[in-house]
Parts: sequence; C-alpha cells; structure tokens
Amino acid sequence: MKKLFFAIAFLPLITGCKTVSHSNNTDDVYWLITATINEGQLENVKSINKELVSATLKNEPMTLSYDWSVSEDGKTCYFFEWYDNSEAVMIHTATFGEKFAERLLGMIEIQKFEVFGNPNG
Repeated sequence: MKKLFFAIAFLPLITGCKTVSHSNNTDDVYWLITATINEGQLENVKSINKELVSATLKNEPMTLSYDWSVSEDGKTCYFFEWYDNSEAVMIHTATFGEKFAERLLGMIEIQKFEVFGNPNG
C-alpha cells in the first residue's frame, strides 16, 4: 500500500517534467526536488536524510549520486538524485516508498520536482 501511495503521490509531480538530454548515448535519469521543511522538523529531516543516503548508496549500486542540502535559514531542503537508468529509478522508488516515504513526507512539503535525462517509463 505504501508503494502505491508513493507512486500516486509523486506521479503528478514528475509527469510532463521530462527534459531531453543533449546526449543520446545515456539512459541517465536525475532530478532535483525542492521541499519546504515543516515547522519543527529540521533535525528530523537531517536525521532521516542521513539514513536514506546511507541505505541508498549501500544497497542501490545503480545510484550514481544521492545528495541533499538545507538552505541557510533551515526552511528548504534540496534533494539531488542521479541514476544510471530508469530501472535504477524504479528500484529506488520502491525502496523509498517501502521504508522512508511515510516518515519523510510527514516532515516536508514538496514544492518542485524537476526530472532530467532520459526516463523511459
């Protein structure tokens, strides 16, 4: 059920946001998510993000880069994720939906979800 919730929650954000890569030789998919941190959740966001980065880099070898940062005022969080291909995206979103989505989505409000590269499906 959590996987379905995640897919439904994020589909409108990424649909229609595809950009065309200047290189047709790559299947890379990457995105930048901009989110507002809910009041009083900054330390929780930092904690879960550290956990999420560690788990992703350890268990998802087709993840090429997975990073995040917080604005100086502590109100905005940026997530940069780069994957080898669409298969890697599907693996990550399934894991994220199962283990992290409910917690993290209770701490932030997504403002922008920009997808780049060549997602195929």
